[in-house]
Amino acid sequence: MSFSASRIAAGFSLDQVSAEFRVPAATVKSWEAGTEQPPAQVTNSLEMIGRMSLLESSPGISPRQAEFKAIRDEGPLFKSDKLIKSKQRVADHGEVFTPPWLVEKMLDLVKGETERIDSRFLEPACGSGNFLVPILQRKLAAVEAKYGKVDFEKRHYALLALTCCYGIELLADNISECRANMLDVFAQYLRLDEDDELYHAASHVLSLNLIHGDAMTMKDADGEPILIVEWGYIGKGKFQRRDFRLDVLTGMSSFREERTLFAHLGSHEIFKPAESYPPMAVRELAALDMVA
Repeated sequence: MSFSASRIAAGFSLDQVSAEFRVPAATVKSWEAGTEQPPAQVTNSLEMIGRMSLLESSPGISPRQAEFKAIRDEGPLFKSDKLIKSKQRVADHGEVFTPPWLVEKMLDLVKGETERIDSRFLEPACGSGNFLVPILQRKLAAVEAKYGKVDFEKRHYALLALTCCYGIELLADNISECRANMLDVFAQYLRLDEDDELYHAASHVLSLNLIHGDAMTMKDADGEPILIVEWGYIGKGKFQRRDFRLDVLTGMSSFREERTLFAHLGSHEIFKPAESYPPMAVRELAALDMVA
């Protein structure tokens, strides 16, 4: 779908696109004329809004219409949550952040998974955590509902929730912000200070789960294959770690598709972990963070 068609389907004027995505009006006009191509995230966001607008259509004013009115009357919906960091980064990397209201609507489409403590999410362009932070918040709400009255279980299942959040990000400042934002949400939920072992255990987990690299090439910032750490909580305060190569995992996925010659391979030896570790307690995980 062209930019113009996506914009019209979403119900945005050119000025509203400029305000929502914080780009100059002249740039939006060039997208409309087709002389320049907008970042994929802009068109994807507009297409998603268009689809949601159809779903939400009802007598009277819809939630999206109310949001459009807010844009028209008051300017950008999220004055403190910029959708871009700079025009140069948009040009160089296509970096445009998804607004919070759209993140929540998208997560609601998989609501059951976002509220399951041990469901795993990988964001291949995680930015500073626009998706991962609310996913973690939803998981921690599930921890509170199920284990909130037992401190030992609450702390360990909260860490399990954190271990199930993964991200890959091309830009170094974004991945640093994402780690800090995720750690802050985790620490605030459990009221941890920086001297707490669980704080350092969480910091170590995030250093492994949130990766500075390129999801397209499946290489990290050093040019090495990206490793995805699978964490499992085996009870009694112990966590099991196994490392898998991302390129191998994606290969496994394709082999398991229907009508594939290799569908019968299942857990073939090439899909075994790159490395496995003995079970570790929070104290041992924290020690690894303090060494690093």
